[in-house]
Amino acid sequence: MIVRDIMLQANSYPEPTPAWAMERAAELAAQFSAKVTFGVCQVHIPPVSNWLANSLLNIDGMIADENKKSIDNLNTLVSQFTSIVPEEYRGEAIVIDCPGTVTPWQLAVQARVHDLIVVPVYDHGQISAMTEGLVFESGRPVRLLPAMDGGELKFDRIVVAWDGSRVAARALADALPFCRQAQAVSIVQVTGEKDLSKTLPLSDVVRHLALHDVAAEPVEIALEGQDAAATLQSYCERVGSKLLVMGAFGHSRTREFVFGGVTRSILNETKSPVLISH
Repeated sequence: MIVRDIMLQANSYPEPTPAWAMERAAELAAQFSAKVTFGVCQVHIPPVSNWLANSLLNIDGMIADENKKSIDNLNTLVSQFTSIVPEEYRGEAIVIDCPGTVTPWQLAVQARVHDLIVVPVYDHGQISAMTEGLVFESGRPVRLLPAMDGGELKFDRIVVAWDGSRVAARALADALPFCRQAQAVSIVQVTGEKDLSKTLPLSDVVRHLALHDVAAEPVEIALEGQDAAATLQSYCERVGSKLLVMGAFGHSRTREFVFGGVTRSILNETKSPVLISH
């Protein structure tokens, strides 16, 4: 895969996407000579059909005020996107109507014709639902991007979580553009959590990557306690990883998918950029 078409997910309400997300997306686009599409969820609160509540509390007026905030935030976001992202890397701004709250479904449809989705991690309460929807519905890899203190956006050391599964193979393929630019790539297998007896040896993964001009090292690490997510994150911190690559397992719940335990734990404790594929 070649990264030429990036979508940056953004929200207008209640907490608008911070400017640092646009700055980091512009850096990422420059590294790949790619274009950034700005996909903004414009939240609007539907009217409440309750005469008594409206009479006592002026609910309609309160809703109108909040919707104005959302529109004002949207206009500010689009203006920031235009000023922050250089023209050579700037794509279009797409506004997605989101009644009531931030939702991923329409954005996932748009994301299907992009190479990569970037989801900024900040305190707006809908990170988990947004990421789940985009990972399972878009068919595209999702890069979680937390705020980082200064410095350039780099991925010179990459850790690829490997358990031999289909989703791990998908994540490995999606991560190739990043791996080619890295100085060090580790294929990490956590032992002691699940039966890996039928999994291909790590040397086969290393051989495959070598054919793509990526020099990787195989690493086995023992499960720490009962938490594979904490084990992976601990390893990433020890080696100074700039990007964790992992496949997303999902459990069917009625007609939707939700993240499995390890994926959700990583999502809830995102300390550095993570690339997730399904």
